[in-house]
Amino acid sequence: MSLPTFTSLVTLPHYVVLDATGPDALSFLQGQFSNDLQTLGNTQASFGVYCAANGRMLASALLWQNDAQTISLLVHQSLAEFLLKRLRMFVLRAKVTLSQRDATVYGAYAETATNLENTFEVLHPDDHTVVVQAPSSHETPRWWMITSTTTAEPVNDSTEAQQRWEAQTLQQGVAHIEQATQDLFIPQTLNMELINAISFSKGCFPGQEVVARSHYRGTIRRRSALFSIAVTSELDTNALTPAQDIFGTDADNQPIGRIVNSALMNGRYYLLAEVLLDEWSSEQSYHLQHSNGPQLQREPLPYDITQQRDNKRPKL
Repeated sequence: MSLPTFTSLVTLPHYVVLDATGPDALSFLQGQFSNDLQTLGNTQASFGVYCAANGRMLASALLWQNDAQTISLLVHQSLAEFLLKRLRMFVLRAKVTLSQRDATVYGAYAETATNLENTFEVLHPDDHTVVVQAPSSHETPRWWMITSTTTAEPVNDSTEAQQRWEAQTLQQGVAHIEQATQDLFIPQTLNMELINAISFSKGCFPGQEVVARSHYRGTIRRRSALFSIAVTSELDTNALTPAQDIFGTDADNQPIGRIVNSALMNGRYYLLAEVLLDEWSSEQSYHLQHSNGPQLQREPLPYDITQQRDNKRPKL
């Protein structure tokens, strides 16, 4: 497909790009992340997660094949040093080097939606730039742009614009792991298989046994739901940060979930937070700080969090 016409760019300094380079780059990361990199080629990206042996996520990333010997990862800046150090521990004899790219990450708004299916297409307009389709609504087509050169499009580096980008990502049901939420959630809690970030047929990766067991036994009890809350002078925004607890009216002031990510847009905070599916299906209300705290408003997601993907074991 042709390169979209971009109307504006937003700087996203909280994201960085890591590169795995070498003849074994693909096979090495194939054994580390949850998604199937062998199906991507160089025209499509995919979300994936990196887990501990207990199945809990240590990192999430958007991955794509940059060239025949380079796989690139878009990750939260707070995880870059950890992830590089962790992955290097397992390189052993694999012919692969891991590094952080010297590049700027932008959020790019396109003039028109060339593809509304969120297939995460990858374009390489020149040797210094890659453009990857971002989760988008029909009204707001978005792309990530990673480049080491200057751009001709107007650039907005305000916190407000960065928060708007993040809120729009949350509205599409895409969460990310950052330092505050490492080792707290299994992938299904963050709806990762609902955005095709897990392959249950690709083979082993760290934590795969735990993740697969939850899938095939149908024991997924928690998902991430989207909420919002209006900004007021009484609202304590510290209660909206990642890993903070949320509460229910019938929970005797006991936490019933945790915030995964949050962002501010148009006077409202949007947040993805884990919920128990049994309580989500009831009339349970959700609150910040305590059972009588500010009430969160439920918001729609582009997928059904109560669904379970086909969980038949593949035949060997």
